[in-house]
Amino acid sequence: MNEQLLQVARRIRDELGDMARVLDRAQEGWRRAQMSSDDLYLDGVALNLHGFYAGLEL
Repeated sequence: MNEQLLQVARRIRDELGDMARVLDRAQEGWRRAQMSSDDLYLDGVALNLHGFYAGLEL
């Protein structure tokens, strides 16, 4: 496999890890929003979901 393909594969692997962390944060924010009814947690969820979809576009 040539070096360019290896670089692309590494970038995809890194992005998948980042996206998993973003989803975990969104899920935790959602859980906390339901427990506390604090809209600030929902803001965090929205921001993390935005980051997730932005990661899909790369």
